[in-house]
Order: sequence, then structure tokens, then C-alpha cells
Amino acid sequence: MIIDAHVHVHPDPKGFGEKYDASVEVLINNLEVSPVEKACVLPIAADDPFLRNVKNEFVAEICEKYPDKLIGFASVDPKKGDEAAIELEDLVDKYDFKGLKLHPRFQGFSPDDPKIFPVVKKAGELGIPVAIDSYIWKPTPLKWQMPLLIDDLAKAAPETTIIVCHSGGYRFMDALFICKANDNIYLDTSATLHWLMGTPFEAQFAFMLKSAGANRIIFSSDHPEHPTKDCYVDTKLSLDKFGFTEKEQELIFGENIMRLLGI
Repeated sequence: MIIDAHVHVHPDPKGFGEKYDASVEVLINNLEVSPVEKACVLPIAADDPFLRNVKNEFVAEICEKYPDKLIGFASVDPKKGDEAAIELEDLVDKYDFKGLKLHPRFQGFSPDDPKIFPVVKKAGELGIPVAIDSYIWKPTPLKWQMPLLIDDLAKAAPETTIIVCHSGGYRFMDALFICKANDNIYLDTSATLHWLMGTPFEAQFAFMLKSAGANRIIFSSDHPEHPTKDCYVDTKLSLDKFGFTEKEQELIFGENIMRLLGI
């Protein structure tokens, strides 16, 4: 089974900006015209000029509507500490969410802030992974967005599986160091691999993936900004180009995330 482990949808098709159609119908169509069979829907509990909040209830609703296509993650404000941990447990009990999404850039926190540790530890107790953004961009201070800060989080919650979204972006070698230093770290390919295709950095990114090990890499797109169909094509081309075996690709395209989600 091929699974895209990182997609976004919004009740307003323009909820992620005028350039994209974030409707669930476009995502489902993308899945139906590609080899990708399922997608993990990641909400973000934040409201700012760059992003409009996607509620957990909406994710639960569309996952119920498309149970053969969509897998729901939850999102809470991790700065609420123990309150966030309680909220997460309630959401998992109510909606059977399979993971937690955290977003330092848009939620305004640093991954090494002890205030966020309780909800990440709670995810480990619940047996669900935490997907945490690691791109570097607006609107929060850049010093809060450095991927290496996730090392502190991984060590504070060693029983929790942490998926580093975007593999650190342009700081992808930092993501490799985190992965090597912590057995509970996985890397997702969303946006970054697609972005680096055809550049001098593509080979370096492939080297990073090889060094991390195929059993720690997860195929992802960041749809709708990078449609899942297009990202699957680019990822397959790059993995073939740089000599990833059929077995390694099976791990990357589905087996790793299926194991983490208990599918």
C-alpha cells in the first residue's frame, strides 16, 4: 500500500491561499488518479495571516466520509501543557485519530520548550506518532525553527515516535543528525524532495535519505501546495535515480508509516 503521510485540506477551498484548491474533493481525485491509496490529513490548530485554522472536527468528518482514503491526525495548542495533553487524549478517544500534528512556525513555539513536552509524552502513551514541522519561514522567530531543536524534544519523550516533517527543509543535514542521534525520529519527504528536484541539492538530499536509512523515511507531499500525485512521481523518479532498491521503496512509500500507525 502507498500512503501519503502529510496532506492538508480545508473546508474553504482557498483556506491555504488563492493559489491552491484545498478542498477534500481535489485531494480524493489526486489519490484516485495516482498509485497513492491513502493519505494522512494533518490539521493545524493555529490562526494567523498565513494560515486559517483547520478544526479537528472537520478532519474527523471527512475521514468518516472517506474511510478507505483518509487517515486523521489531531492538532492541539501544545503551549497549553497538561491541558493540551488532556485534550489530545479526548480527541483520540472520540475520533480515533492516528497521530498528532505540531507546527512551531504557525503555533508559535520552540520544539525545545518544556511547555510542549506533556502533549508529546501523552502521544507516546497513546501509541501515536507526532508529526512536527521543520521548515524555516515566517511568522515566528527563526531561532525557534531550527531543526536541531527537535533533538531536545526527542530526548525528553523517548517513548514517542516523532516524524520530522519536510526533513528539515534546506537544513536537511540537521535532520539527518537528529535521526542518527535518536531512535524515535523519522523523516518525511514532503515538499523538500519535490522542491530540490533538478537542483544540485537533489543528490545531497538523496545521500541524506540513504544515510538515515530507508526504514526511517516516510513518503509525503504537503498537498495541496505540492499535489500528492506530482510528489509521488518526483519521489519515485529520484529514488530510482539514486539507487534505492524495491524493498527500500516499499518501506518509504508505505510500510514505515503503516507500522507507526498500527495499520
